[in-house]
Amino acid sequence: MSSKPTLTLRIALSSCALVGIGLAILYLKKKQTPPPPHTDCPPLGSIVHYHKGIPIYSNGLQAFESHGKHYAADGYYYGHKWQCVEFIKRYFHDAHKHHMPNVWGHAKDYFHPELAHGALNPDRNMLQFHNGSDQAPQVNDLLVWNNPPYGHVAIIAEVHHDHIVVAQQNIIGAPTQRFPLTHHNGSFTINDDIQPAGWLRLP
Repeated sequence: MSSKPTLTLRIALSSCALVGIGLAILYLKKKQTPPPPHTDCPPLGSIVHYHKGIPIYSNGLQAFESHGKHYAADGYYYGHKWQCVEFIKRYFHDAHKHHMPNVWGHAKDYFHPELAHGALNPDRNMLQFHNGSDQAPQVNDLLVWNNPPYGHVAIIAEVHHDHIVVAQQNIIGAPTQRFPLTHHNGSFTINDDIQPAGWLRLP
């Protein structure tokens, strides 16, 4: 019997080799091509939650982007779609008929550190309380982080003995979020990696 492979066998072996090379190339290409990014972010502009009947919208994947100015039917300026500030102004306007005298500013501008504890914040026409003071947070308070560059704002939706829950816009996957609340020596502190500056309250 000849030790040389027959023509049919040689063709079959060549075909297997080509298939093997092809699979190897596909495997290497697959390894070198990063998988598409996975995200659970809802589509831009979709409703992700309701707080007391007021919708909270998705701002997509880019937190710093805005998508046009948003106004109430009466002309009151809510803010840029769908930033955190837009939601809190829309909430106070629609749910409480509260118009802020100053409709401008980033989230960090909603808290004035130089104001005395319990004083009226004239830009927002709300009483202002410092985090870590003798005034406990309440439901419907406006919670403000004034850390740079832009800060953040949210509505306090629930208050419990050891934590609060906020409703907020422009935080991916967290239209509501829980933060620890401590009460020590007569002082109330809402804790976070970067602590909020304080909260504002309708007079």
